[in-house]
Order: sequence, then C-alpha cells, then structure tokens
Amino acid sequence: MPLSLPTPPSPRTLLQLPGRLLPPALHAHGLALLLNRIFREALARGELEFLQERVLQVEVTDLALDYRLTLEKGRLTAASPGRRPDVRFGGRAREFLVLALGREDPDTLFFQRRLQLEGDTELGLEIKNFLYSLEQGLLPEPVERLLLRLV
Repeated sequence: MPLSLPTPPSPRTLLQLPGRLLPPALHAHGLALLLNRIFREALARGELEFLQERVLQVEVTDLALDYRLTLEKGRLTAASPGRRPDVRFGGRAREFLVLALGREDPDTLFFQRRLQLEGDTELGLEIKNFLYSLEQGLLPEPVERLLLRLV
C-alpha cells in the first residue's frame, strides 16, 4: 500500500491563520499603529475627528480578520472587540488592497458591492470622503511594491 502524503493547506487557509491564531486585539493594535503612521499628517490636521468616540469595524471576510478602531486623543486606537460598531466596512482582502493602493475608487467598490457599508450612513460617507481625499504615495515604497504583487 503506497504512503499518502498529507495535502498541503491552500494559500487561503494559510492567509487565514493569523486571524484565527492571534487575538483580535493584537491585530487591531497593529493596524492602529500602521494607520497612525500612514495618516500622521491627516491626524495632525484633525481630519479624522469624525471617529472620536465612534467605532469603525473593518472586516476582511476572506482572511477572517475583524478590526474595530476608534479615535482617542487624536490617535487611532483599537476599540474593544465587544464594542458595537457605528459603521462596518466589509469585503475581501483584494478589495481593501486596491482601495489602499488607489487602483479603484471607493464608489466603484461600494456600488459593485465588492465592499459593503453598514450602519451609520453619515459616518460611512465621512470615511468614504476621507478615503477620496487621500493622496497617492502614503504607503512606504517597499510596502506598496509588495501589495501590488499581491493584487
């Protein structure tokens, strides 16, 4: 009887591992640190004040990631996982990547239902308008190159 080798996990399963193995708060804290660096100037100008005492949920459905962010003392921070979100943005990793890279505008992604927006519509529109206002080149060049390869 021939020996059967175990089937290697799919790339999707491998990409989901961090979301399943690491505590959600750790992911959210890491994302908050990254976004504080990327949006440093916008935060200094108060352009994210609409998130003060509000909770934004970002759910990356295909990677089993669920982030909850809020603004405290002028900085993005992880909101406790139990806090009810005021607005939820959901979608697959690819859609968030093309949005972050400026390859597609937010309206296209929302109207084609590739990104979902649920909850406080006014807050969602403020977030969408903020995303529209972002300049290209916010990401460090090596990070942008890596993300372009993933897309």
